[in-house]
Amino acid sequence: MNKPLPAAVYRKMLDEALVQKEALKKRSAIFSAARLAAFLCFAVPVYFAFALAAVYWLVVVTFLALIIWLMVRHARLVERQNLNNARIQALEQEIEACAGNYSSFDGCSRFLDPAHPYAADLDILGDFSLCQAVNRAETPLGMETLAGWLLNPLSGPEKIKARQEAVEELSAMPGWRVEFRALGIVAGEEQGQMASLAKWLEMPALFTSGFYKAAILLTPLISFSMLALLLSGIITIKLFFLYLLIPLSIVGMRAKGINARHMMLSRKVDLMKKYAARFGMVETGRFSSVLMQEYNAGLRHGGFTAGGSIRQLSRITSSLDTRLNFLAGLALNVFLLWDIRQIRRLELWQNKYREFIPRWFEVIAETEVLAGMAAFRYANPGYIFPHIDNEKFHMIAEDAGHPLIPSSERVGNEILLNGRGNFNIITGANMAGKSTYLRTIGVNLVLALSGCPVCAKSFSCYPAGIFTSLKTSDSLSASQSYFFAELLRMKELIDRLSRGEELFILLDEILKGTNSADKQAGSVALLEQLIGMEASGFIATHDLELGKLADAFPGRVTNYRFEAKINGDNLDFDYKLLPGIAQNMNATFLMKRMGITI
Repeated sequence: MNKPLPAAVYRKMLDEALVQKEALKKRSAIFSAARLAAFLCFAVPVYFAFALAAVYWLVVVTFLALIIWLMVRHARLVERQNLNNARIQALEQEIEACAGNYSSFDGCSRFLDPAHPYAADLDILGDFSLCQAVNRAETPLGMETLAGWLLNPLSGPEKIKARQEAVEELSAMPGWRVEFRALGIVAGEEQGQMASLAKWLEMPALFTSGFYKAAILLTPLISFSMLALLLSGIITIKLFFLYLLIPLSIVGMRAKGINARHMMLSRKVDLMKKYAARFGMVETGRFSSVLMQEYNAGLRHGGFTAGGSIRQLSRITSSLDTRLNFLAGLALNVFLLWDIRQIRRLELWQNKYREFIPRWFEVIAETEVLAGMAAFRYANPGYIFPHIDNEKFHMIAEDAGHPLIPSSERVGNEILLNGRGNFNIITGANMAGKSTYLRTIGVNLVLALSGCPVCAKSFSCYPAGIFTSLKTSDSLSASQSYFFAELLRMKELIDRLSRGEELFILLDEILKGTNSADKQAGSVALLEQLIGMEASGFIATHDLELGKLADAFPGRVTNYRFEAKINGDNLDFDYKLLPGIAQNMNATFLMKRMGITI
C-alpha cells in the first residue's frame, strides 16, 4: 500500500483544524451570550439586595461566581482558538512547502556575514535560501541555532549520524511537529524577550535574611489581628492607618530592587506557559533516536521537569503581576507583604533551577531546528540521507540536484571527486550550468554535514569544511577593486590551507578581474599551488586552457564540461555534465542575438 503524499496528509489535518475552528467559534459565541445573560441576571439581585433584603446577596454572590467561572472558561476557549488558528497557519505553510514555496519562513538574513567562507555564495541565509527552506523555528534562539548549524558544518560522522536519525524520526511525526510549531507561533516570542529572564537569573537575591522570612510569616497574623481589633472597636481607625505604614515601609524600602526584577519578568506569563507546553511535548515524547532521547532526559532532573518548573515560574510571575493593579497591590502588601513574598518565591525558584535553565532553552531551540529539517525531509520524500565517508576528500553522488530549484525544472548530475589533492575542472559556455553545478555541490554538502537529507539519488562525502569563491564583488566603501577582492579571497584560502584546515574548494572563474593573459597565468599558478598543498575541489571556467592541466597533473585533474547546442537561431542547453573539455562556446551567438555587430 502506497503512503499518502505529504501534502495530502497535511490537507487532511488542515480540514480537521478548519472543522475545529468552526466548532470553537460556535462555543465562543455561546459563552459570550452566557456571560452577558449572567451579568444581566447579576444586576437585578444587586438592586434588590440594596433596596429590599439582604437575602438577595446570596443570589448576587452566586451570579458573581457564575460570571467568574464563565470568564475563566471563555479565556481557556480563546486560548484553544488561538492554538487552533496557529495549527491552521502552520499546515497551510507546510502545504505550500510541499509545492516548493518556502516564502512563509524566515531566512535568518540577519545572521549573514559577508566574510563567511561560503554562506553568501551558496545562498545559505536570506530570502530564497537554504535556511528558509528548512526553517520552522519560532524562537529567536531556534533561528540562531539553525543559522549556526548551517554556517558551521559538523566534522564528526557520529554527530552527523545522530542528527540524521533524529530528523528521520521526527519526519514521520507530522502531527507532533505541527503542534510543536503551533505552540511557538502562539507564544509569539520576540527578539530579546527572553534575554531579561537570563539577566534575572544572574541577579543576587534580595530577601535571604531572617528578618524578611519572619516578616513574611508574621505580617498576615498581625495585619488581620489589627483589622479584627478595628472592627471590634478596640483600636481607632487612626491607629490602624498608622500601623499600615509599617508593612508598606518594609516593602517600600526594597521597592527599587523589586521593580527591577518585576520588569524583567513582567508580562511573560503566556510566553512561559507556551514554553512549558513545548517542554512537555519533548518530556513526554517516546523517541527512539539517541539525540531526542538525550533531549528528553535533559529536561528531567530528579523529582522535577523543565515543563513543570517553567509552569511554576509562570504562576509565581502571574501572582507578582497582581501588583500592577494599584488597589489590589496595596491591600495585598498591607496584609501579606505580597511583593516581598512573591520575590522571595522567585528567589527560591531561581536558586533551585538557575543552572538548568540555559540548557533547557537550548533543547527547545535544537528541537525546533531538527523539527524544521524533518519538515523539509517530509516535504521532499525523494531526498536521501548521505553516507559520511572516512576516505579523505572522497565525494560521489548520483543524480544530484539543487534543492531550491523546482523539481520540474531541476536537472540532476553525477559528482565524482577521487580524493585528496584532486580537482575537477568544469568548462562550458555561458548559461550552460557550470555555476549551478558548483552551487548544487556546495548546498548539498552543507545539508549533508548539518545532518539533513540531500537532493540526490545517492550521496557520499568526507566531512571536511567548505570554501567558495563564486560571487566575489568589489567594494566602494573599502576602496577595493574587483581584482583585489578576489586576491584577498584567495589569500584567505591559502592561509586556511596552510593552517592545516581540511576544505572542499569551489571556485568559479578564478581571477575574473584581470586581463586574459594574467588570468590564465594566475589561474594555472593558483591551481598548481592548491594541488601542491593537497587541496581538493571543483573549478568552473570559460578558459579552455585550464583543461590542459590534466596533462600536467595526470590523475589529479579531471575535465568535465557542459555544452550548449546551437541549432540555427536557437540556443539549447540540456544542463548535463559530460567528460572532457567543452567544445561549443556561445558568447558571439548571444551578442548577435542582441543586435551587436561582431
